[in-house]
Parts: sequence; structure tokens; C-alpha cells
Amino acid sequence: MEEWEEGRAIPPRHEDRVPSRRLMNQNPRFKVGDTVFYPAAGVGLIEAVEDLFLTGRRERCFVIRIHESNVTIKVPQANMARNGIRPLLARRELKDLFKILAGRCQRRASGNLLERCRELGQKVQGGSPADLGEVVRDLTHWKSQTGLSFDELRLLETACKYLCQEIAAVEGISPDDAYDRIQQQIGLTAGAVA
Repeated sequence: MEEWEEGRAIPPRHEDRVPSRRLMNQNPRFKVGDTVFYPAAGVGLIEAVEDLFLTGRRERCFVIRIHESNVTIKVPQANMARNGIRPLLARRELKDLFKILAGRCQRRASGNLLERCRELGQKVQGGSPADLGEVVRDLTHWKSQTGLSFDELRLLETACKYLCQEIAAVEGISPDDAYDRIQQQIGLTAGAVA
């Protein structure tokens, strides 16, 4: 839905846009045994479905165990999409992700650092593989050129960790090997991010 101001359309803000990229699956159906990506925690496995009483009514919840931290999270079925939980990339979708990583770096905005970090943070928290790829690519290049602020470095580490977990799970390789693949796509040697 477009908003209008003085005869011209106002473009939607990043947080108002619905992810329409090919790398985001529309209406996924989840079941026990599925491996999923949870933007707040990383890659996890749906271990069970439980009925819990929340806010005075019974809700069906997915029990997700996050691989890296071994934490168990219970998410109401109705909130899966709202929380950004999605299936892992298909192998063929990895090619699109690798194209993003190998693509041109966005020019670093010389404006407000807090605003730039807020925008990058929204991309990381959104969990879209395309957005994660852009954040890792751009911050990696910026780091090699002029360095990063503490907040930018933290965002780079988080986005890179999430991508490594997802690529490792999809391809059946270690996160370290996934990290090397990311660095190869970006065109830098391993060790440039960490």
C-alpha cells in the first residue's frame, strides 16, 4: 500500500517492506524434523509440537533446539512467520546467495553511524539470506578498506555466524568450511572477518 505526499508516492521504509526476494520461501509448512533458521538464534531443529496454555488459551507450539547453543525455544505455530522463522535455503538457492556475496559492495554511507548500524541490524534481525549476504559482503569489504566501528564489527560477526551455520547445514560441511566458502565468494582470504 503506497502513501502519498504532495502528489508523489513515498517509498516504504525498510521495516515496512515485505520480503519479496526469491531467497525467502512464502508460506512454509513446518513439521517435526525440519531444520529451520531463527533470526534471533541461528539454525535449529524442530524436535516436537506441544500444546501450551498461553494467555488463557491453548496454543500449538513448535519446540526448536538451536544447534550452536543447545537452547530449546517454544514458538507458537501462529507466530512462526512473525518471528522470521523460515526453512533453510535449498541447494539451488545457495547459488543466488553466492552471487550476492560475489557482487559489488555497496558504498559506505558517510552519514550517521547510529542510523547505518540500525539499518544493518534490521537486516540481520530479519534473517533474510539475501540481507545477511549483503551485510557480510559490505561489512567485510569496509573492514578491509577503513575498519569498522565496534557495532559494525558485532553485526558482521553475527551475520557471518548465521550464514556459516546455514550454509554448513545445507551442504553438510563444517561451519569453518562454510566460512571459507563465504570468503572465497567475497574474494578475500580466510581470516579477514574473524
